[in-house]
Amino acid sequence: MRWLRIFLISLICVVAAVTLFAIQRSRRGEEQGSPPVEVEADLTSKNIHLVGDKSGLKGWELEAKEARHFLGGKTTVLEGIEAVFYIEKGGAVRLTGDSGKILHETRDIELQGNIVISSADGYQVMTDSLQYDDGERKIRSSQRVDIAGKGMEITGMGMSIDLVTGKLTMGGRVETVLSESLRGWQGMLPRWRQ
Repeated sequence: MRWLRIFLISLICVVAAVTLFAIQRSRRGEEQGSPPVEVEADLTSKNIHLVGDKSGLKGWELEAKEARHFLGGKTTVLEGIEAVFYIEKGGAVRLTGDSGKILHETRDIELQGNIVISSADGYQVMTDSLQYDDGERKIRSSQRVDIAGKGMEITGMGMSIDLVTGKLTMGGRVETVLSESLRGWQGMLPRWRQ
C-alpha cells in the first residue's frame, strides 16, 4: 500500500512538472510571436516627388502624399501614389495606387491597393499589387488583372509590362470579352448570317 502512495505522489509531481513546462513554453512562443513594435521612421515627408533615371534617361517619376524613410531598413514607405513609367521606345504608362515602398539598394518599387494603370491609347489595367523591377525595367503582377478599353475587357492571372519595348503580356487563365470592337466586322459576315 505504501508503494502505491509513493507511485501516485510521483505521478502527480511528474504531471505537474510537465504541465508547468508546457505553460512556460507556450508563453515564450507568444512573446516571440507577438507583432513587432512599429519602428519610427527616420524621416517623414509630405507631397514628395521622386525621379528615377538610368544612364541619363528618365525611367520613372513618382509622387506620393506621404513618404516615411527608414534608413536602417533601406526602404521608403509611400502613401497615395501617382507614378509615370517611361517606355524606352516612346510613350509612358501612368499609374495610381494606395500604398507601396521603394527599396533603396535595388531601386525596385512595390505597390499595393487599388492600382490603376492608364495607357495613352485609352486602356486601363486594374490590379491589387504589382512590382517594378528597375534592373529589368519591367512591371509585374501575379494577382488578378483586369484590362478595359475600346470595347474590350480582358481578365487574367498575372501580367508583365516590358518598359523597353512597351509590350504587355498576360499570365494564365485569360478571358476576353469583345463588344464594341466587333461592330466593324458586321459587313464581313455572310448574308445568310446577317
